[in-house]
Amino acid sequence: MDFEAIEDQDGIRCSWNVLPNTRIEATRCVVPVSALYTVLKDRPNVPPVMYEPVTCKAPCRAVLNPYCQIDVRGKLWICPFCLQRNQFPPHYRDIAAHNLPPELHQQYTTIEYTMARQSPVPPVFMFVVDTCLEEDELKALKDSLILALSLLPPNALVGLITYGTMVQLHELGYQDCAKSYVFRGSKDYNVKQIQEMLGIGSGVRNQPGAAQQQQQQHIAQQTYGADRFVQPVEQCEFTLTSILEQLQRDPWPVANDRRPLRSSGAAMAVAVGVLETAFPNAGGRVMLFCGGPATQGPGMVVGPELKEPMRSHHDIEKESDRHYRKAVKFYEGLAKRAAGAGHAVDIFSGCLDQVGLAEMKSLVNWTGGHMVLTDSFVTAIFKQSFQ
Repeated sequence: MDFEAIEDQDGIRCSWNVLPNTRIEATRCVVPVSALYTVLKDRPNVPPVMYEPVTCKAPCRAVLNPYCQIDVRGKLWICPFCLQRNQFPPHYRDIAAHNLPPELHQQYTTIEYTMARQSPVPPVFMFVVDTCLEEDELKALKDSLILALSLLPPNALVGLITYGTMVQLHELGYQDCAKSYVFRGSKDYNVKQIQEMLGIGSGVRNQPGAAQQQQQQHIAQQTYGADRFVQPVEQCEFTLTSILEQLQRDPWPVANDRRPLRSSGAAMAVAVGVLETAFPNAGGRVMLFCGGPATQGPGMVVGPELKEPMRSHHDIEKESDRHYRKAVKFYEGLAKRAAGAGHAVDIFSGCLDQVGLAEMKSLVNWTGGHMVLTDSFVTAIFKQSFQ
């Protein structure tokens, strides 16, 4: 078996080409069983197919593949995972040994399907922007966000939260003037409080396997009121661009012996709460842009006074830092909620000093997001990574 040819064909490289058959062999494996997958790999010789995949019965739901056993006469196939017998759909009635669908050929061990149905909800992006930045840093970040709007699909939904001492959720649906809802940065807001304060959501949740029409009705009920804060790019691009261009540094005064009051935890709580209320089980991303550690409210990493040093590796190992365990517990709670709603969290950090990524790593690890650590938002590394 030519493993290099398989890697080139499928874009997958495994740590082991042969899996252990017994528990004893598994315990002797020093390197864990894992795989590297090349997303969006260019495969010109294997074009996508224009129909729905054939899946196994519930709860297995495995997809028809070249490793399945085929009964051409009985029009049956046997799942290699659960060994259930499945009938071929009606449009496979002409299947024969010399007339097999593409997904049963060996060169189609990796296959792309182009679905006929459209997603009931377009992708959702919630930008969470730190305003406790220097002027040049904030300007570079604003320019990158404005450029990102032109790269998003026209029907993509976007929202904006800015935070410093206070947390502001901007109402993009109000075009007469800039309007936002302000939350205290020192307070932790649960989902029910956010629903009541903003008047969004209906408590209805998407049911897996429901008909598309029912899903759209559910979405319409869930997003009641949320369209004021999250709107399609083609409708709110001018309003959102104006808000970003006029965005200023956090006006709260900062003494020489103190750090800026940065409410990263409260801002993330509001962002996760809005998306899980209005868009559960829909593709969404919370994108955090922070330029320093959280210094107040839930998820606080270090105190606002400069005489209090940032925790070190020894403090984390010895659990001597008074903020670390509380912050980790808070961000893990947010990560569970985001993952349960099907949303990813990305963190873009632009700071020479620590910003508390050790506390916030569960947000990225548990939701399948990205973490980018750069020295500054001015650098090309951030701009290229963000685009």
